Amino acid sequence: MKARPLQAAFTSAITFALGAAVPVVAVALVPEKHLIPYVAGVSLVFLAALGATAAKAGGAPISAGALRVTFWGALAMAVTAAVGALFGVTT
Repeated sequence: MKARPLQAAFTSAITFALGAAVPVVAVALVPEKHLIPYVAGVSLVFLAALGATAAKAGGAPISAGALRVTFWGALAMAVTAAVGALFGVTT
């Protein structure tokens, strides 16, 4: 099988844009006082779904893929929030 870098790049760009749209839609629909937990929750749910989908496509255990992607996504959110708090830029 020959590598297809343009197809891979296009697919990556589309999936990234669709994944980024999910929290943006949550921002548009959720009241401001509930914004942070809803966006974090929706993002983690979709990260789990994407992890499961990727695992299934790659022939790996679905639960392990979902857990791995969700864990690292949650860790990234926590580190981002901690850095924001450290520099005083949180709401």
